[in-house]
Amino acid sequence: MATIDEIYNQIKSSLDSSSQKVHISTVYAFNWTWKTRLSKKFLDLNDNEDGIQKVLCYNAFLEDNFSWDNEEKKLIFNPSWEMTLIKDEWIDSDVIDHFKNIWRTKLEPKFSSDYENISFSYPWEPENPEESIKISRWEESLFIRSLFFSILENAVNQLNMEYSDRSTHIFDNLEYIIIDDPVSSIDDTNIIKVAIDFIGLIKKISNNNIKFLITTHHALFYNVLYHEFCNNSDFKYKWYVIEKEWNDLLLKSLTSWSPFWYHLVVINEIERAINDDSIQRYHFDLFRWLLEKTANFLWIKNRFYCLKEENRNEFTRLLNLYSHNTLEPMESNYLPGEQKTFFKEIFNDFINEYKFVINN
Repeated sequence: MATIDEIYNQIKSSLDSSSQKVHISTVYAFNWTWKTRLSKKFLDLNDNEDGIQKVLCYNAFLEDNFSWDNEEKKLIFNPSWEMTLIKDEWIDSDVIDHFKNIWRTKLEPKFSSDYENISFSYPWEPENPEESIKISRWEESLFIRSLFFSILENAVNQLNMEYSDRSTHIFDNLEYIIIDDPVSSIDDTNIIKVAIDFIGLIKKISNNNIKFLITTHHALFYNVLYHEFCNNSDFKYKWYVIEKEWNDLLLKSLTSWSPFWYHLVVINEIERAINDDSIQRYHFDLFRWLLEKTANFLWIKNRFYCLKEENRNEFTRLLNLYSHNTLEPMESNYLPGEQKTFFKEIFNDFINEYKFVINN
């Protein structure tokens, strides 16, 4: 078992020891395993006396640079080096293009002239085409991901130039690019597209000793990265899994990966939570994923048909409730005893019905 500091030191040491041009480490981890804390440990490297930008990082803290103004219906861009870069490098059009193309939306972002806020509209609507509209938190997150992708693209392009040809030198000392869960709440089709877009950028890097750390809770995103880089001699690629037992963490270095192995990871995680009486709300979502993939594999029309008929409505109700909860994280961990018992019973019925073999 290890602390988050020990895991950070282990991964950083592995990244730093690589003699190859680009070293990529990908970490697969469930929710509540402190992936964001791990990314923040790397981001703290920017807090140096010289103000040198060693780390470019996408994580939940990036969203802290934004706040929604409900009266003006605008997304406020708080002062930051990212805002300055977008303004100085004129990459606002890239942000807009990525937002519209990656997410295939007709929603049109528009930066203000001072680059301090962004409004959104549907310019081709016949009524009020220029009127700013309120967007959802999900759409805010998609916009911020697009903004980070544009900044990352600019960084790659700058580093591929000769020093004297660069239009900005903010990335001259860049060592680490950290991408923490960039596909949260995205459907599978867009997950593949986001993975391919990131892969394309990584492959463009030349003559720079850049280290990547990519963390995710999504097996499909992990798989796309793995199959793209595992046999590519231009990269050193390592993949990990983080498991959590109460407040203790375990970092496993994998020698192989397959989507079938992921089923066992999910089953083992749920089984551990049942045995430890530590079932939390996100375990319902893990079980939903397991039901979905089992149904697809067995050509079952509806994933909930994998459950006994008398349990389907209650499981669906609880899944919908927990997948869309807006409570604080500590409060949202709590499950009443009767719901833990219900979860345990339907999970064990599922395992017995479909004859999964659990390897602890």
